[in-house]
Amino acid sequence: MKKSLKNLMGSALAGAMLLGMGAGNDLQAQTYQATFYVAGMGGHFAKAVTIIDPSAETPITVSELTMVEIGDGTSHPVHDARIDYKDRNTMYWSTYKLDPDADDMTHAGYTDLRTGEVVKDITLKTPSQVKNTKKMYCASAQTPAYFMPISMSNPGYIDVIRKKDMKRLHSVFLEGTDADFKVPYKYLHGINSPDMSKVLIAANESDNPSKAYGNGVGKLHLVMLDAAALTAGKVKVLAKGIADGNKKSTISFRQYFSNDGKKVANATGDILFIIDADNLKTLDAETVSPTEQLHDAIFTPDDRYVIATSRTKRVSDDCETPLKPGPDEYLMDGHLKLYDVKAGKFIGKSTSVCLACHDNEIGTDDDAPHAVLCGFDANWK
Repeated sequence: MKKSLKNLMGSALAGAMLLGMGAGNDLQAQTYQATFYVAGMGGHFAKAVTIIDPSAETPITVSELTMVEIGDGTSHPVHDARIDYKDRNTMYWSTYKLDPDADDMTHAGYTDLRTGEVVKDITLKTPSQVKNTKKMYCASAQTPAYFMPISMSNPGYIDVIRKKDMKRLHSVFLEGTDADFKVPYKYLHGINSPDMSKVLIAANESDNPSKAYGNGVGKLHLVMLDAAALTAGKVKVLAKGIADGNKKSTISFRQYFSNDGKKVANATGDILFIIDADNLKTLDAETVSPTEQLHDAIFTPDDRYVIATSRTKRVSDDCETPLKPGPDEYLMDGHLKLYDVKAGKFIGKSTSVCLACHDNEIGTDDDAPHAVLCGFDANWK
């Protein structure tokens, strides 16, 4: 069950802080400090103050864990976190499900990270073209003036919301445009480039659109769009690409550009892809264990490492067998993992950012509102 907020401080954490703040110059250069805002299905973000030491057995250490609430798990289950590019105290978000108490409406808004208070909460009517609304906003992009939630509905679409008054100006569909994937697909996700001139959209090819979304076939379709055109409600394609994964188990979720704009880290369930941002070709692909599912991936400020979010099934003593209270049920946790870009692999042990407040919560693989994380964003020190 969900527990009250707590500060998680111990001797190991204090030691990690000393490593990050008081060690020699070489170690300092390899150590990072960040506050992550990790989206959760319970209508809140886990606020995890962390120290990242790639040389440690557990590279990511949580020194403080609290909660930023935006609503409850019925009206405001959330996957999307997007901190404003300039005002790092403002975080935009959009919700993953329709509000059952509203008329075909999904929420979007923004929160003041200094106080944790919701400043603006709007509802967005689902466009009439949408056939399936089981899954709604998960990812988003932004420009200086616009916030753009991206829907996982069928068909998917990109909303263009003016930041200054949170007014939706456009709902952009890719069908019938130069960006049309021309194959059945499930789930749109996306992210803006660091200079905000481009927006990358990723979709999963599927086998049978007649059954809501169909089943994924392990093929990711990527399209780079001009951001200025998109904010005007138009589609201008800059590049296209395909990344091949594993049939059915590889499903593209959220992604981030590297800070230099040259690469994209794309979390796809069982694989972390590193993609060339210019030609959209795969540079590297690292597979994780069957008990993990990657949902987002963000670069450190120097682009040397990637931190990924993982929905992790808790396992028994053999470290392989998922703990199953009942058929298709699992004891779930949300983890942060560290990927070494130069080495092309995950390093060290992962770190929980959910279990401290969600002890022994049971869930399924169907996004039940339990300890399930998804997207995140970061403020770096």
